[in-house]
Amino acid sequence: MSTTFQAQISCLGSKTKYLAELKKPVIRPLIQLAVKSIQRDHIEEGVLDRICEKYNVTQENIDQWYSAVLKILHTHLRYPSGSVKPAEFKECLQDLKLSPDCIEDLSTVAYGQRRVVLVNELLYITKFYPHIKSCRWRIDINISSSVLSRIMEPSIIMEWTLSSGECKMFELSMAKFHQLRHAVASLLREIQIFERRNTFKNYSTSSIEIK
Repeated sequence: MSTTFQAQISCLGSKTKYLAELKKPVIRPLIQLAVKSIQRDHIEEGVLDRICEKYNVTQENIDQWYSAVLKILHTHLRYPSGSVKPAEFKECLQDLKLSPDCIEDLSTVAYGQRRVVLVNELLYITKFYPHIKSCRWRIDINISSSVLSRIMEPSIIMEWTLSSGECKMFELSMAKFHQLRHAVASLLREIQIFERRNTFKNYSTSSIEIK
C-alpha cells in the first residue's frame, strides 16, 4: 500500500465517529459539491444548509463530512494515476469506517473518466511549481585555468529538464555537490517525519470560493 497516501488520509481518523454515520444518499450531493469546487464551477449560496434540511442532519455533521470528502479527493488526485490501486484506496477508506456504498461512490469519482479533468483543475488551483522530469550530468576536470587551485579539480555539470519545458544547466564543485546532496537528503527525511506524525492538514475549504 502507498504508505504516504495512507498517512495523509489517516489524519481523518479523528472523524471516524462522524464518517461511520455517513450514508449513500447524503454523500452523493457532497461528492457533487466537492467536484464542483475542484472544477471551480458556480456553487449556489446555502447549498450545505439545504442538504442539512433535506436529510435532517446537523450542520456539524455536514461540515465534517464535506471536509472529509474534499480531503480524500484532493489527496488522491495529487498522486500519479496508478500509484494508488483501487483496492488500496478502498482499504484506506474502510479504516475510516466509511460504509461500502460511500466507498464505492468515492472510488467511482477517483478512478472515473473525469479524473484527468479534475487533476488539471486541481493543479491550477494549487499552482504547483515545476518539477524535474529528467536529469543529465557529467564530470569535467580542468587541466588549464587561470586559477591554480582549480587545475585538475573535478566539477559536475548538471542539466535539469523541468515539467514546464524549461532547461536549467549549472556547474557545481565537488564541495557544492555534496552540500546539495545533503540538503536533498535532509529534506526527504523531514518529509518522512511529517508523514509519520500525520501533520498533513486538510486543505482549507476557505481557499475555495463558494458563491
